[in-house]
Amino acid sequence: MDNLTIITSQKNWIDIRSVEALKKITRFKGVKKVVGLPDLSVGVVPNGMAVLSDRVYPHLIAGDIGCGMSLFEVPLKPKKIKVERFAKYLSKIDSLDDVDIDTPYLGYHLGSIGKGNHFAELHLVNEVVNTTLFERLRCKKESMYLLIHSGSRNFGQIIFDKVAGKYNPSEGLSQKEAEDYLVNHDKAIEFAKQSRQEIARRLLKAIKVETSISTVSDTAHNSILKTKYGWLHRKGATPTDKGAVIIAGSRGSLSYLVVPTEHTQKSNYSLAHGAGRKWERSSAEAKLKNHYTKADLTRTSIGSRVLCQDSKLLYEEAPQAYKNIDIVINDLVDAGLVKVVATFCPILTYKE
Repeated sequence: MDNLTIITSQKNWIDIRSVEALKKITRFKGVKKVVGLPDLSVGVVPNGMAVLSDRVYPHLIAGDIGCGMSLFEVPLKPKKIKVERFAKYLSKIDSLDDVDIDTPYLGYHLGSIGKGNHFAELHLVNEVVNTTLFERLRCKKESMYLLIHSGSRNFGQIIFDKVAGKYNPSEGLSQKEAEDYLVNHDKAIEFAKQSRQEIARRLLKAIKVETSISTVSDTAHNSILKTKYGWLHRKGATPTDKGAVIIAGSRGSLSYLVVPTEHTQKSNYSLAHGAGRKWERSSAEAKLKNHYTKADLTRTSIGSRVLCQDSKLLYEEAPQAYKNIDIVINDLVDAGLVKVVATFCPILTYKE
């Protein structure tokens, strides 16, 4: 199929159902090019895809408009990085909603993480792969880093619900409908960005870390963007026009800071956003419950802590349910899409 590209390797795991879902999307009216990225996962509309079209299709990104990842540098001296102390502080709250900070109220659920695969995670630098690029970003190896994965919460869902089911899913919105939807879509993108910043501030207050932070990377991987080629729909796909970007592992593996190359047109100017699910959420608990207790899943194979009061979510989001992030990154490198800057190792994951 000429307008479908899947970036993967023989070492990667791609479910045939995901491929069939992408083939179906290639037949939508006005669709020019569909790309499946190495983190492609199962779904009617899979995560890990980028679709270029003459028409706007809101259901290709659904309700979590603006979902993305932000990486913040926290200039904290190594001797002050106390994982068990941080975990103790965080275990005393039910949600980041409980943490009051002095910012304007901008919307419902602003600054709360949400469920599913969303998280806040403390990291340390594992390895600097490209010193020149790392220093150009003004990053420091000894700092702590905070990775936030969250979106627009109910704000974006309400925007999507206003158009869901009101258009032919294989023909998209009319021009007037698209204009109205995109005004609100852009508001949700900004809401999600501000929310990730507020999550960072709330989490640091919760663990009693008082310091300024700087943004290393911030990208939305659920969005619709107007380009000179058409409307680019990204669902679980990281843009390549934002400089260095973070590609997250699965709480029990490394995350990668990468810089896109100039050759990303072949991937619809998009990259993977993470490891990608290997198992559907509905089956992960059944596959793991006879082998792991809840306590087992609060520690990962690399020694990091996981705080999550929702037992079901612990199983659904276990590292075992995700693909190998190293293979995903290698596929991007082999395709000539990225240069690796550094790897980061999680020390504490917080999920609501």
